[in-house]
Amino acid sequence: MKAPYFLSILIMLCFTATAQVPDTSLQKIMDGQEIPAHIEKAADADGIFAIYPGNGIPPSSEKWTWSERTIQTENDKMARNVVIPTLTLFTPEKGNANGTAVIVAPGGAFTILSMQKEGYEVARWLNQYGITALVLKYRLAPTPQDDAELQPFLTSLFEKLPHPDEKAVDPPVGTTEVEEARLLAEEDGRQAIRYVRTHAEAFGIEPNKIGIMGFSAGGGIAVNVALEHDTLSRPDFTVGIYAGWRRGVPVPADAPPLFLAISDEDKLVGPVSSARLYEQWHQAGKPVSLHIFGSGEHGFGARENNTLSDAWTDLFESWLAASGFIDKR
Repeated sequence: MKAPYFLSILIMLCFTATAQVPDTSLQKIMDGQEIPAHIEKAADADGIFAIYPGNGIPPSSEKWTWSERTIQTENDKMARNVVIPTLTLFTPEKGNANGTAVIVAPGGAFTILSMQKEGYEVARWLNQYGITALVLKYRLAPTPQDDAELQPFLTSLFEKLPHPDEKAVDPPVGTTEVEEARLLAEEDGRQAIRYVRTHAEAFGIEPNKIGIMGFSAGGGIAVNVALEHDTLSRPDFTVGIYAGWRRGVPVPADAPPLFLAISDEDKLVGPVSSARLYEQWHQAGKPVSLHIFGSGEHGFGARENNTLSDAWTDLFESWLAASGFIDKR
């Protein structure tokens, strides 16, 4: 079975260097952290922050022996073997910030992270609306440390994973390692919101205007954080881009507003799965918006692809404005 696009997602991603942060309180936070040199940062980012205290390694990952790696591909940067979950900060132009923040969770089947296409590019796009964006690197299933071994590993992994079609209701279920990583990644999503809310003043944002947006696997994180959270980790709004429904988890009484977008041609996460999410939120009486586009396939990100799915970014802007998270333009 051919897997060109899936593997292109699984073989793209990661980082470069970091810019100075003008806010002294943020600089103090960064000065108090020791981010290992092998963790790359986007050159135009305004800082990088470990979301767990101490050395930044979560308690459940202290015995991991691998370390974060990055790969530059033709169309993307990929991060893998993440051990220290981080947030990379992108701020709007001075005087443009409106107090809203969005945590961006890239996709990659809980095995790699599409840092450029579904991370940094999305953050820069959000900055245009005055939104402070923070790209989340979350924990993943381990891959070989040697870059030369990566492609054969991913090819083998793809053969093991289920291949649902556009009619599938449930999102793909991964290997044991992938499913374990999913649970850790979801906790990283909750911790990211806790971290941003705790440091809201330093980030120059309002603690009641913190959203989480995710793509594919990252969309699963965003949705599951909306479903399961405590007071400090509850997102004020959630965005799932080609995100799937998960059985057995009821919509809580404090579920945040939800925005969903997916292509009818998606063969990795069936559009029916996103429709089930819509149905779940709607029946619970919670605000929800769903957009299913006739073309676009999986992985369209926020780029212009000359497909119907290109419209989601304008629709999202309108949704944010109608919901009071940005000003109408």
